[in-house]
Amino acid sequence: MSFLKKLFGGVRLDGMTLAQSQELKEMAQIDLLAQFDPPRAAHEAKEQARWSRVLPRPYADELALLQKQGWLEARGGTYAVTAAGLPFVQAWRRRLESEKAEAMAKVREALAQRMTSEALTVRRQYENRLPLGEADWTGPDPQPSHSALTRQIFFLEHRLLDGLSPQTVEWLKAYAAEQHLWGTSWRLAPEEVPAYVQAELAQPGVMDGVEGAYWKAQQLGLYVDNQETWRRCKGGDHVRRIEIVGPEDEYTCAECKQGHGKQYLVARVPELPHPGCTSARGCRCRYEPVLETIEEIPLIA
Repeated sequence: MSFLKKLFGGVRLDGMTLAQSQELKEMAQIDLLAQFDPPRAAHEAKEQARWSRVLPRPYADELALLQKQGWLEARGGTYAVTAAGLPFVQAWRRRLESEKAEAMAKVREALAQRMTSEALTVRRQYENRLPLGEADWTGPDPQPSHSALTRQIFFLEHRLLDGLSPQTVEWLKAYAAEQHLWGTSWRLAPEEVPAYVQAELAQPGVMDGVEGAYWKAQQLGLYVDNQETWRRCKGGDHVRRIEIVGPEDEYTCAECKQGHGKQYLVARVPELPHPGCTSARGCRCRYEPVLETIEEIPLIA
């Protein structure tokens, strides 16, 4: 304790002030504390370096200061938030949830007008305000063309939508576009999915309409991503092969399993989604560019 006293002197933090602060360094302090609820080991060296860049002091010193405040304690190789620190973590998380809800509402409003560039700007602004410049629930940092790719979902005409009413198609595209723009996916509560959508997408004995909506939206986003991968490979001179990959689980049909791991010349790669897919969740296969190697890779004609 004498070492900590010598190191930090009379430094005393105000947890509620940190939880409400707009200063990046102060936000980083409370966010780091929240990392240890539930208890966990210290971050790996690479992550510690990322944190040190946004904290007021190096990562290890910050952990020591949080312990000095009585908010963090070491527990057998891990660190845990104490009862004294928990109210500040809870206040910080309430703030994060509020800001997340606000950003999602703004994105949804922009997408309702098919303003995908504006929606992506909202996402970037939201993430840039966070200590590490990213949220723990969103996808990877989007490319500049991401908004244009999301926009394609609104104009999609494909057999994936065959047999669905115009109202359901419109709702599905909005759902798929929102998830695609955030780079992630989530299941909606039953009350968030219109009854007419649930009725059309339910598979009796297999899945209800809410689950059906989730997987149909996934298929739309995956389709535009696969098309973009194929276009980039076709237009470049550094990729000549595409491999078909996908999950191997109880929901993967025989048609999809048969194609996994096979490589094709870009111009000859089969269409995805597989027309013969019989999975209730739809075809989840995707194109993966193959980097050139010295060894000759057998091609499927």
